[in-house]
Amino acid sequence: MSIGIYGVGFVGKEVAELAVERGRSVACVDVDPSVVERIEAEEYLAVGDHERVSATTDGAAVAAEADTCLVTVPTPVDRAERVDLGPLRAASETIAEGLRSRDAPEPCLVVVESTIPPGTARREIAEVFDTYGLELGTDYYLAAVPERVDPGNEAWPLERIPRVVGALSEPGLERATAFYDNLLDAEVHPVDSVEIAEVSKIVENAFRDINIAFANEIAVSLDSLDVDARSAIEAAATKPFGFMSFDPGAGVGGHCIPVDPHLLIGEAEDAGFTHELLTVARTINSRMPEYVADMTVDALTRERVLPQDATALLLGRAFKPDLADDRNSPYFGVREGLADYDVTVETYDPILAAESSVDSPYQPVDAVVVVTDHEAFADLDPERFAELGVSTVVDGRDAFDAEAVEAAGLRYEAVGEV
Repeated sequence: MSIGIYGVGFVGKEVAELAVERGRSVACVDVDPSVVERIEAEEYLAVGDHERVSATTDGAAVAAEADTCLVTVPTPVDRAERVDLGPLRAASETIAEGLRSRDAPEPCLVVVESTIPPGTARREIAEVFDTYGLELGTDYYLAAVPERVDPGNEAWPLERIPRVVGALSEPGLERATAFYDNLLDAEVHPVDSVEIAEVSKIVENAFRDINIAFANEIAVSLDSLDVDARSAIEAAATKPFGFMSFDPGAGVGGHCIPVDPHLLIGEAEDAGFTHELLTVARTINSRMPEYVADMTVDALTRERVLPQDATALLLGRAFKPDLADDRNSPYFGVREGLADYDVTVETYDPILAAESSVDSPYQPVDAVVVVTDHEAFADLDPERFAELGVSTVVDGRDAFDAEAVEAAGLRYEAVGEV
């Protein structure tokens, strides 16, 4: 079985590696020639058998030969926070062009793993295929199987994560379910419609966004009441049912949680429904980087350091610990918030060393601000900070021991802690 993978970013890369590990032949399609070159040079994919891998920018040629086409292109939101389906439409047109010249006894299985609003497969992709004269069930099957990749999570590699499958037809559902049954070591859950599958991914991440927003709002609220929010959440979590614990922090980053709720908010708005809860949750979480910046300036002021005379070192640029990915990272909001106060900002991230402005966490700055709790930060020495003139540590991730920081003579402020 040959598989064409359209878009070899964070998701497509992991899918390609797993498919090769399972003995499949994979043709990687990407619009970026440098990605294609790195794949061909055997520098991009972590696979043992590179003979099973090819790469090209000619997606139509791949679709003309492949048994299965997996679409893993990005679906970002624009400045108006509406989904940009441009990459998805482009991939669909490329695949359609290839399918039109395909000569095979069985229809090609086309699967969208990209996160998309409900109705997109039926309304956008199937209509593109229709304009190319393709027939569902004769030329192609179309399914939605939202990705569930968690980069850096060794406990849940791709092959162990259950998947939801929806399709436009019963034969397509059977074909897609069989494909993932063979690819994964996890349960595959077929659902009654392609729209259910599409929206399931958004529901998953909107749930997390809402609960993180609740934890963040509790943290800000209890800070004004001089109550330790993290301890309160830990106390609530002793209840063995009806409660799920989420931690407050400097903000939410990545391509999923900050983005996916907007796909449902916008689609529902077009249908005349306003998502109040999802919108409020996005607002709360989006404000947390600014809150951390305000905390930092307030702490510096209490230490008699004027913002315009201060330098702050941000620890962590990545959105997730020990992952070289800064998409939608809270770091950017914290940096901009401090810049609004004319604070000079330096950056140190051992995982994104090329993006760091300094090569060590030990710098003669006024404040150290934890944005990402990389494992490397766990062993940092507050006494060395003090020796360099640091007066304040602002902890956005509960990364430091408060007593150790204060024992070194430093002011310690943390999100959700008193």
